[in-house]
Amino acid sequence: MILRRLTDAFRKQDWFTVVIETLIVVLGVFIGLQVNNWNAARVARSDAADLLSRLRIEVESTRADIADYIALNELILTDAKRLAVRLGNSETCLAMDDEMKGLILGIGDFAPPRFSLSSANEALETGRLSLIGSPEIRESVREMADQMAFMDNQWQRYVRVKQDTEKAAFTAAGLRLMTESDLEARPGTNVLAGLDQYEMTTPDRICGNSEVMALVSNAALTQHLYTIYVGQIADRLDAYAAALSDTKAQP
Repeated sequence: MILRRLTDAFRKQDWFTVVIETLIVVLGVFIGLQVNNWNAARVARSDAADLLSRLRIEVESTRADIADYIALNELILTDAKRLAVRLGNSETCLAMDDEMKGLILGIGDFAPPRFSLSSANEALETGRLSLIGSPEIRESVREMADQMAFMDNQWQRYVRVKQDTEKAAFTAAGLRLMTESDLEARPGTNVLAGLDQYEMTTPDRICGNSEVMALVSNAALTQHLYTIYVGQIADRLDAYAAALSDTKAQP
């Protein structure tokens, strides 16, 4: 329609009409582009707000998980230190009561971190992190993701120490399974029921064994260092959560 009017105006040399019709076309295109840009900006703001919301929910869940993880690692550390001490006391070690058996059987315990910042990692991998306008928040996400990855790497490194210690302790104690019964945790305690099905056939080879004692002590030290590091990660998560909740961190 506009093209026909422009053609007629050119034939009639009606330059005023040509100018008006051209302005109408240009203005229409301009308004259309502005509407598209506004819609794109609105969608980007909505996506950024959704991402920021998911990051906030995720970090709160992870903070709760890491608190439980620290408590678990502290229990494992306590048992490792108790075993190191009992191995050096011939009387209590040779008794091989259920507690001693449980300490030996549990020396390899080293629970992996079963939590992560999956939304943060996804935002980094897909480039969607750029939706968040705050450079401080983007940097916080990168740093926290790196810290969590490093914690996983540390676990992979330290678990070998626990595995080597477990193998040496089991071998020296002459661990042997007597029945096919299941182990069960006694309610409210860290003691396992059913340990009588395990026999330490050579307690004299583990009790006072300087090599095993050194390995167990090293495992306790490793556990201690790891627990401290996880605590530091928890502190960083607190700071990260505060940064995400900052009112200035709006998309």
